[in-house]
Amino acid sequence: MGTYINDMTDNKIIELTPFRAELTRSLARRGERLLASADPAAEVAALEPLEAYYIVRQLGLGQALPILLALTPSQLTTCVDLDCWERHDFAAESLDEWLTVFAHAGPENLARSFFSLEYGAQLLYLAKTVTVYDPDMDEVPPHDEEEGPDRAMTPDGFYLLEVKSDVTLRIHPFSVLDALYQYDQTAAWQLLCEVRVELPTQIEEEALRFRNGRMADLGFVSPDEADILFSRPAAQPSVPAQQPLDGDRGRLPSVYAGALVKESLLQEALSLITDGQCLARLEQEMVFVINGAITAYGEKTRDIEQINVIAERVRDTICLGLESLIVKEDPGSELDDTEAAAKAAALLEQWHVTDLFRHGFMATQGLRQAARQALQDPCLQAWYNLPDAEQADDGSDRLERAFFAALLGRHALRSGFDLARPEAIKAFASLADVEVAGVRLKSLVERICPPAGAAPVEKGSERS
Repeated sequence: MGTYINDMTDNKIIELTPFRAELTRSLARRGERLLASADPAAEVAALEPLEAYYIVRQLGLGQALPILLALTPSQLTTCVDLDCWERHDFAAESLDEWLTVFAHAGPENLARSFFSLEYGAQLLYLAKTVTVYDPDMDEVPPHDEEEGPDRAMTPDGFYLLEVKSDVTLRIHPFSVLDALYQYDQTAAWQLLCEVRVELPTQIEEEALRFRNGRMADLGFVSPDEADILFSRPAAQPSVPAQQPLDGDRGRLPSVYAGALVKESLLQEALSLITDGQCLARLEQEMVFVINGAITAYGEKTRDIEQINVIAERVRDTICLGLESLIVKEDPGSELDDTEAAAKAAALLEQWHVTDLFRHGFMATQGLRQAARQALQDPCLQAWYNLPDAEQADDGSDRLERAFFAALLGRHALRSGFDLARPEAIKAFASLADVEVAGVRLKSLVERICPPAGAAPVEKGSERS
């Protein structure tokens, strides 16, 4: 039997396609619903780690405490991997933000959560926040009681701890260590033993190596690897479609699924695919492409609003790639929406989603090259660099500059289309969008840089 929902707009029961059913399930995985659940722990434990992270971030750490306390070690490790690293550097201040929330639930919950972290993260937090001395073996520097950093002996009397002054924390490291000693004295002592003898750089390098491996498993590859999205794709599908990963690691998080709610060529094509294994593969690939794009565009996963923007950008670029391939296979054909969706569905079954994105990217490169070539003209350079005070009062200059600037980046994008938000950026989603932008660019260049003998446009007088 199919999956059904009740359409409240016309009181009809509508059968969902497999894709729309999965989309509905993804969108139902919301933090507010989990908080109201009779058994949130069981529901949280069933979440894929990336989904758990985004739910917490959407709610806000303070509001998400019941969910935080129910996170599994794997889920919590993913949260820390995503939130507490700045490229190659571990940010103890970011982990402190999480620990502060756990501390609100009491020392036992704080300690249990800390010990649930990946071991390298435990060591790193302590190595970044305290210096550990053995008074019987180490040379302990003199200490100014009034102006020097905080010092204290551990409850077991083995170590002297000194807070490092180069970090600003909400929860005192000694409070964390007190909780750890109360919960498991042996484990706390072992952590401090290693922090004392290991160099912080060695701890960080080892932790980073394992963290990068876990992130790659989720599709958050290195920037160099993510740059494959901005490269020329193969002309033909070159690799057989891979089987989806076991488990839920490739399931669409709700924050990504939201981008697919809007009607698009990609959505319509996915809705025509009924093979469950193919859909599972495509869903996983979508997750990995979006995760790779987050890295490639240099975004932070904690910025949920911007992650929504990236998911929509990936969706639109894939749509453009699908349309480009359809036209390439059958030039001159005029397909209606149904025919286009059917052809796009066939392409999804043949191509990896990464390559579809790359085809969409390549469809914008002509615009990028034309804009960069135009910028070599001194006249256009002068216009582009015109101070705000000398621009047109009606905002048309700002729109045109936003439009032009968005074409110059590594991925030519669409901007300057909304006077209320001139710098708002979207991806090109269709060949028609690309064609309209090409006409607009040509018109702009001709106005700013008129042919020889034509009257030049006065500064500040250009119009959209």
